[in-house]
Amino acid sequence: MGCCCDSGSNGGTPRETMQQWEPLKKRGCTDVVPLVIFLAFFVGMIIITTYSVISGAADRLIYGFDSYGNICNKENKPLLNHSKSGLDLRGKTNIFFMDVKDADKSLEICVEKCPDDQLKTMQEVAKFYERTGVELCDYFTDVDNYQSSATSKSGPCPVLPVPESSPVLFRCLPDYLPEFFVYMVSQLNNIPILNMMLADLYMTRHTIMLLCLVAFVHSIITVLLIRFWASIVVIIINVVLSLAALGVTGIMWWMYASSEHQLTLQPLNVTLRVEEENKQAFFWYSIIATVGSVILILLILVMRKRVQLVVELFYEAGKCLTTIPSLFLQPVWTFLMLIIFWSAWLVIFGCLATAGDMKVIDEEKGWVKFERTHTITYMWWFHLVGLFWITEFILACQQMVIAGAVAEWFFARKKSELDHPILVSMNRLIANHLGSCAFGSFFIVLVALPRYILMYIYRQCKDSENVVAKIILKCCICCMWILEKLLRYLNYNAYSLVAINGTNFCTSACDAISTIVSSPLRVAAINSIGSFVLFLGKLLVAVTVAGICGVLVLKDHKQINFIAAPVGVVFIFSFLVASCFLTVYEMCIDTIFLCFCEDSRVNDGTPGREYFMSTSLMNFVRKGTRHLNKLEGKVPPPGGVSGESMEMLNRA
Repeated sequence: MGCCCDSGSNGGTPRETMQQWEPLKKRGCTDVVPLVIFLAFFVGMIIITTYSVISGAADRLIYGFDSYGNICNKENKPLLNHSKSGLDLRGKTNIFFMDVKDADKSLEICVEKCPDDQLKTMQEVAKFYERTGVELCDYFTDVDNYQSSATSKSGPCPVLPVPESSPVLFRCLPDYLPEFFVYMVSQLNNIPILNMMLADLYMTRHTIMLLCLVAFVHSIITVLLIRFWASIVVIIINVVLSLAALGVTGIMWWMYASSEHQLTLQPLNVTLRVEEENKQAFFWYSIIATVGSVILILLILVMRKRVQLVVELFYEAGKCLTTIPSLFLQPVWTFLMLIIFWSAWLVIFGCLATAGDMKVIDEEKGWVKFERTHTITYMWWFHLVGLFWITEFILACQQMVIAGAVAEWFFARKKSELDHPILVSMNRLIANHLGSCAFGSFFIVLVALPRYILMYIYRQCKDSENVVAKIILKCCICCMWILEKLLRYLNYNAYSLVAINGTNFCTSACDAISTIVSSPLRVAAINSIGSFVLFLGKLLVAVTVAGICGVLVLKDHKQINFIAAPVGVVFIFSFLVASCFLTVYEMCIDTIFLCFCEDSRVNDGTPGREYFMSTSLMNFVRKGTRHLNKLEGKVPPPGGVSGESMEMLNRA
């Protein structure tokens, strides 16, 4: 389980035997020990679920229980030292509160039916019993004594008036609660601007729903076409950045010259101190702007070859997604799986919240409560860790499937004859690499969970006067956030290399770090320019669909008050939809980049070591290699690329 960089472990292929390298072929199970630990952890969560159900916590959560510890709609077993337990409450399905306004301190009993009318006197409570057979006083109070019994939140009879109620999750809740929400909505409606905006959204609801579908279609088209205008966008970005840098530098020097000219025009050559300071400030600002502009332009010139690689990767990612369009569905399946898991987790969490040992808290009344034991506390923390770990595991499996499918496409000699690459990738994941996903996701949990705990502590200490402690907490939170982002980026690269080479997670992570460190400018170009181009793609979808919304609204709904309301809703939804699609595009680019680096490292184009990459990427490699050979005065081998030149090219 320990991390090491031995490439030959766990079914991996040693980096020295490049001629035997076969991507996506021979492999064994990776990270078996982490997988066993993960499965044991998952079994532990199942045991917790079973315990909460067997101990009655699930029944207490679903049906509720009265103040004496009896579960509603059940034949309860008597408990030691508690005479009011063991009641047969079959048929009594709802919890009734003696004072629903103070439910936490109120006597709770189980009843067959909630009051269907307001009961203002005990005489009406007795008549309700005669009409329905439902006792609203304590089990041990005779119906004939209702009118003489006390009414309080402690019982034996309810506080008057008893409100009209309806069962909600087997709890009798007053019907005036919905009226309260209606009242709040009516108060919101009294705000003129909000009222008009809601009216505008209602009037344009059909247009908004139609344009939401348009956003889906437009996002897919943008993903498929972005490869054709990526080069134009990259050129525009470089030109605009250069012109902006030169423009800012020119303005700063002009302001410095203007300030100096103003000083020379002062009468009697009197110079104010403030104006002299402004002149010095403009001088230093101009120097800084000049240095920054020179560095920026030099970086653009140095990275122009790497920018060309970014454009080529965009082309390749577009072709990959055209061949495997079902990749766009992977986030949908992942989201559905997360919803199912989160729902199950919440149910089990509720069961744990009602679990515990019963303790009599009032000997005279016989009231009990269920106290959380140390064992249940440990179960709670175990369950919390499971929330993070399994969530990250599901996301890791999605990333592994996408990376495997893209690698399957990249390393296929005949891409038109691919046979269900996503299913092949899923099969490879389940058969070989679930342990790697479990191992990588555990590293995220080690950072994410403590960060959330520190955030909770920081919020609790927000009103504290200890400024130093708050600053330290904030710094720790920021550092852990940065570490989490770095781990997530490294994890995806590691998953990609696991899918490509079949090595274990640690070996793949070391190889990913080696690739990133050996090609820093390429990685910087992909993560800066590539991310910006994808952001422009998201913006394009959002602005286009929002613009169409504006035109349709002005055309068909001329009486609208605020056109910004429907346009804003459509813009936000379109941007989110485009983000989902372009995230898949970004993952494809990162995977293809790693495939490209592995292909360049192992192969040189000679017989027996032919490239897997496309012709455009191959030309990119050969141009760079010829440039290196020309600088060193070397003659490349016929039809290929020397290993030494390729190594230098990878570092370039």
